Order: sequence, then structure tokens, then C-alpha cells
Amino acid sequence: MKAPGSASTDSECAAEAALGSIEAWQHRTIRYERAVMPVMSPVHRAVASDCWRVTLDDDTAFFMKVINRDLIEPVNVAAAYRAAEAAASRLLTPSPRFLLERSGAAVFDLLGAGWETARLDDLSRPDVLAKLIEAKRAIHSLAPFERDTNVFDRIARLAREADQRRVPFPSDVVALIATAARMGRAISASGLDRVPCHADGTASNVMLHLDGRLQLVDFDEAANTDPLFDLAVTLNEILSFESEWPGALEMAEGRTSAVSVNRCRLYAFADDLRWGLWGLMMDAGSPRRSIEFLKYAQWRLLRCRMALDRMDLDEKLNHV
Repeated sequence: MKAPGSASTDSECAAEAALGSIEAWQHRTIRYERAVMPVMSPVHRAVASDCWRVTLDDDTAFFMKVINRDLIEPVNVAAAYRAAEAAASRLLTPSPRFLLERSGAAVFDLLGAGWETARLDDLSRPDVLAKLIEAKRAIHSLAPFERDTNVFDRIARLAREADQRRVPFPSDVVALIATAARMGRAISASGLDRVPCHADGTASNVMLHLDGRLQLVDFDEAANTDPLFDLAVTLNEILSFESEWPGALEMAEGRTSAVSVNRCRLYAFADDLRWGLWGLMMDAGSPRRSIEFLKYAQWRLLRCRMALDRMDLDEKLNHV
């Protein structure tokens, strides 16, 4: 582990600047090291933020995130921190300890021995999936978060910005964007609830303990949105076959509804498209050339196309 004053990279300098701003630790001996290496493929982990394990002189350990400044969609660190505080009040996520807004950083309790990052095969087990859905639904019952999100609005903003920056797209992406706009209009016309949501389907943002406990981490995406969007991005990550979705939605809603299944499929398509656009734009503009943004974008867009090919779009648009 490194001591402050020994930084040799820009990321380490940013970490040390954040650590140096914590007044409560001014007279403590601090050591830090990478907690997670950034990777986009085959899993999406530690890309928006550099993640550090921080240890004090009494061996107390913490987890610190420092936002990367090249993100095409900047993270509201303060809003994410306060969403995590609300979730921690229900014991759904590690407790936040320090918000270092000027450094784009936040410090949390570190999950200790026995905790591991969830894998897709873990989350696809019915007992674990039920716990994950229960945790998501517990967040839905919190007081409203301070920001709203809508995946269709985000797609439109990314498309406009990509056009302004002349980011090259595959030939069919314009049509996919137009299809997403149709989906957004259909859902808006049908009406939707907005509740606090984790709004993140990434498997690596679920932690499992050997004793069966489950925690959610990373509230960068957390916002008020349709709870079916929250479920859709989760199921799209975990369950490969649409035939498996009604059973999972029954866990969440207590019944199986064709309307809910349809809406979730539209949201899953839109989330894949949004992340596909994001990956293309990050590949075009980020200086972090070791991160496989393009490969990630290609995968999300491929899944988007495959979903559309299998979908009776008009039927779903008429029943959302």
C-alpha cells in the first residue's frame, strides 16, 4: 500500500488530493491501494470512478471512489452520496462516511471478509434473485431522491451530443434511436410512476456474503424513475430468455402482467442503446485507451438489435 506523498500517476494524485481534504484524518497515518481495477469487458466495473482501499493506523479500512473527469455523462457525486445515505438507513448498502465534492470523491465503509462481488450465475439463482428484487423494492419505498432520470431523454441527449461532436455511429444506430423515441412516447402516453431507484443493472454492483446477505453498491445512477425500469435493467443483465421474466416480475409485483413484461422489454432495449451510445462516445473521446469502450458498445448494441429482431414491436407499443 502507498502512503500519501508517493503518488506516481494522475489517478494516485487525485486519490491523495481527496484523502488530504478529510479533516478528520489530518493527523492519522493513511495507506491506500487500488481496490478494483477498471474493466469494461467481460464485466463493467470501476470505470466511472477509480476505486481505492484506504487503511488507517488502527487498521480500520474504507472504500473510496474518485470520479474520472472524462465521462460523457458527468456523475452528480453529491446526489449519489445522499442516495446511498438513504439506502444505508435501510441497511441496503455500506454506510457513506465522507462526501468530498470538490474532489469528486466519496468514502464508504468497506465490506470486509466474507463479501464477494456477485456473478451472473449467482444472481440467476431464484433465492438470490428474490433477495435482489427485495432490496430494489426497499429502495422504491424511500423518500424521493433529489434527481429524476428517464432513459429515453438520455438517449436523445447522447444522440444530439454525438452529432455535435461528429462521433461516427454504425449505419443502423439512427434507426435504433428513432425506435427508442417511439417507445418513450408510448410509455409516456400510458403513464408511469416515479419512485427512488438504484437504476443500475450491473452485476458487479451487487455484493453477496457467504452467509447469504446481499448489499447494493454504487448509487451513481440512482434517481427517481419508473420502478419497472429498475427491474428491467436488472433482469436484462441476469436472465437471458424472455420466458424467464414473468416469474421474476411476479416476485416483484405479486402477479404476472403482460403490460409489465412489455414495458420491461422496451426499457431493456433502451438501456442497451443508451449504454451503446455512451460506449461509442467514450471510445471517441476518452484518453483512457486501455479501457475497451468500443467492445462494450458493440456488445450493448448487438443485444439491442437482437432484442428488436425478436420483438413484436407494435404489439408491445400498444400494451405498455
